[in-house]
Amino acid sequence: MENESGLDAIISVFIRHSELSAVKYDVKSDTIKIETALNDNVDEKKRCKFMARCRQSMALFYRMTRVEPVQFALKFIENSGITILRLYRDSKTLREQEMELFVQLLRQEFASLLIRDENDIASLANQSIDIKKTVLQKIKQEHDSYHNIFAYRDEGRVFVFNK
Repeated sequence: MENESGLDAIISVFIRHSELSAVKYDVKSDTIKIETALNDNVDEKKRCKFMARCRQSMALFYRMTRVEPVQFALKFIENSGITILRLYRDSKTLREQEMELFVQLLRQEFASLLIRDENDIASLANQSIDIKKTVLQKIKQEHDSYHNIFAYRDEGRVFVFNK
């Protein structure tokens, strides 16, 4: 499966980092949406600063790894005192190291605003590998290929749906 490496990468990072609150994969557009929740409205200046820093960091990462992403976009969505930051990426060129860099940038810019699942029992290294393998195995068993995948975390548990 050509999109397996991007899904493998995002599931790995999603399990390890409670800063990532949801992931959705749309097979038709080959788009992975990664969501992070921030506990406040983020002003325009701070949004622009983060977006510029993220684009610069990712551009350097892409040059160093010789990756040319098909899709890369950031979007802030504000709703009732909470901001959702969405990263849109294609699955073919997404790499685990890129997502690790993204999480580090989030922590640097929004450490005090990040909404994290404090019951993050799935973040232990050994469990993370087992959980990821199990999730990918179940998805493969149910269907010949990936379809629309949605994952979110709640009270330390990671829920993954393949519809």
